[in-house]
Amino acid sequence: MRLRTIGYALVIGVAAVALAIGSATTGEAKGKKKKAAAAPPAQPQICLYQASTPVCGSLRGHKFTYANSCAAWKDGATIVSQKACPVKKAKAGKKHKAKKAAKKKAAKKS
Repeated sequence: MRLRTIGYALVIGVAAVALAIGSATTGEAKGKKKKAAAAPPAQPQICLYQASTPVCGSLRGHKFTYANSCAAWKDGATIVSQKACPVKKAKAGKKHKAKKAAKKKAAKKS
């Protein structure tokens, strides 16, 4: 009877130790403290009636033109300038160039 009681106590003790080890996270097991996340910079909470002046904002390395600074802030972009972003001219494709050359040829023959 006494051996049975000691056996049960031993099983419960081993289970408790296994539970404590299994529930510990990596940070707790190593004894390191978790780093607190840095607070985002203070931004306006509500911007309902803001003038519609375009601004150039940068988001993940790309520049976008936003209707106003509030729209840029809501998208998470940083404002680069208080003007619209410059637009690069699109290059003509090969098919377009071929059509243009054919038109010039036809115009010369006429």
